[in-house]
Amino acid sequence: ILRVLGENAIAVRTKAMKCLSEVVAVDPSILARLDMQRGVHGRLMDYSTSVREAAVELLGRFVLCRPQLAEQYYDMLIERIL
Repeated sequence: ILRVLGENAIAVRTKAMKCLSEVVAVDPSILARLDMQRGVHGRLMDYSTSVREAAVELLGRFVLCRPQLAEQYYDMLIERIL
């Protein structure tokens, strides 16, 4: 999934974020991995609105149920907001 997040096609990147969301639904601790953080960060800054929305949705779903993730993703979220 992480490799597909770098594809050129917007639809593929969007679907990859949604697939990642389903994986995280089974194991939210996967978001604590450094490679996952880099992948999500890259998609938070994607030029495509749909990819950014999928990344924000992913974090919104799981940061609330795992507060320790909020600390790890705080800087990324603030950067996206600004």
